[in-house]
Amino acid sequence: MGFLLKYNLIQNVRKRAEMFWGLLFPIILGTLFYVSFGNSGIQQMEAVPVALVREGNKIFEAFLGTMEGETLIITPMEEEDAKNALRDGKVEGIYYSSQEPSLAVAGTQIGESILESVLKAYLQNESLLRKIARENPFGLIGALQTFSDYGNLVEQVNLGGRTMDNSINYFFALIGMACLFGAFSGASAATYLRADQSALAIRKSIVPVGRLAIVASELLSSFAVQFFNICVLLCYLHFVLGISFGPKWPLLIPVCLLGSITGVAFGLVVGMLPMREEAKVGIVVSSSLLMSFLAGLMFGNMKNIVEQHFPILNKVNPAALISDAFYSVSVYENMERYRMNLMILGAITVLCTVFCVIKLRRERYDSL
Repeated sequence: MGFLLKYNLIQNVRKRAEMFWGLLFPIILGTLFYVSFGNSGIQQMEAVPVALVREGNKIFEAFLGTMEGETLIITPMEEEDAKNALRDGKVEGIYYSSQEPSLAVAGTQIGESILESVLKAYLQNESLLRKIARENPFGLIGALQTFSDYGNLVEQVNLGGRTMDNSINYFFALIGMACLFGAFSGASAATYLRADQSALAIRKSIVPVGRLAIVASELLSSFAVQFFNICVLLCYLHFVLGISFGPKWPLLIPVCLLGSITGVAFGLVVGMLPMREEAKVGIVVSSSLLMSFLAGLMFGNMKNIVEQHFPILNKVNPAALISDAFYSVSVYENMERYRMNLMILGAITVLCTVFCVIKLRRERYDSL
């Protein structure tokens, strides 16, 4: 097993085309993104602009007023004007101060997350605030100031006093694309394991080694090379280009590992298709770029558009799952969202890998 793994690693590293697409192309594209956007993806934390439609809930309006300045920029508007401002991007949300306060947003970025957290905090303490207003009106302002201490909130969603704009989505989608480009290695591995598709596979089929050992060594070597490529890409983005991934960067390692395995497993599935090598390469390129496009590689807000109109697509798109896992850790720091992304990504990987292993183990040839 060790002998096979060693020479499969050497063989994979010497594949110039696959090393270009798996390592050099993402680095080149990341550099072009940096030249286009600079380091504008990392900015100082700014207050979130929000419209307020007054509907009579004075307690909620007073609660919002205690946070105006550092956390929120509140502009009272009529409902129609507020909707126009939200559509034009002038505000990131609309608060309605009705008896049951509500919030309308147009996306799922960090600003919208802050607005949602503010509303949630108010709703959790609403009954207590009403009791204070009823029994001790003079103590209401002090209570509001106590409840509106959002120092912890700011710490959770920013990176050392910083936040990120939409340009960072391009880099997260780039990492998702790089992981999927492991499909080139996976498709080649499938070819080298099927005796009806390559001379090397014929020689491997007649050696006195168990079929499982041959398959496992081929897969492990492909996984290892792809994971190495992703680690090099991350180091380049962080240490050379200065892209920050936040203080919890160790949580990105499982994403990179699982994303690398997913890319290779996807390539294995494509490699099993009964068609010519050129057609398989075309499928890998077109499908990887399509999934990366839907994750925001060419248009940074595309993933949010998909989430609004066809959210199930983001749940089965590996590039979107990888990008969202990076966003969850680096910007939003939502561990539940992070774990869900990993679980779905793992399920996709297991299905692809098990299918390929079972199919490869059952193959037999009348003659070679």
